[in-house]
Amino acid sequence: MPNITSQQLFDALQTGWREYVGKFNGLSPAGQSAFLEREGYPRFHDLLAHIIAWWEEALEIITAVLESHDPPSREYDIDAFNAEALAEYRDWSESDLLAHYENLREALLDLVAELPDGALENKRIAGWLHACVIEHYAQHLLGNEHPLP
Repeated sequence: MPNITSQQLFDALQTGWREYVGKFNGLSPAGQSAFLEREGYPRFHDLLAHIIAWWEEALEIITAVLESHDPPSREYDIDAFNAEALAEYRDWSESDLLAHYENLREALLDLVAELPDGALENKRIAGWLHACVIEHYAQHLLGNEHPLP
């Protein structure tokens, strides 16, 4: 896993993820459809549910690690995890889902801002943040963007 800095996380959350919904909405209808097909999601709502679920998981685990309640690592059935996320948020309104997305993005910003010195040296904390903020963004690029550093 590459080293990660608080500044890289701030930049990713303040630029990439903050602008993500607007960039998707700025695509033509054909561009939106092509993107969703490429990503394997029938609706943008479902892709956001997937992102939200991983952010929630990261926040829960990192918070537990910081509070010295380090939960045991677990093996994830990625398909099952994602299916649960889609089911959980299926009936949420678009406005509620977008508000939740934004609240979680801000919670991640707050978490990064409040990390104690040396927290990013913890492989579990750094790993979750890198995976959910940097790598996940790269996995879901809209096509006209560059991966985050």
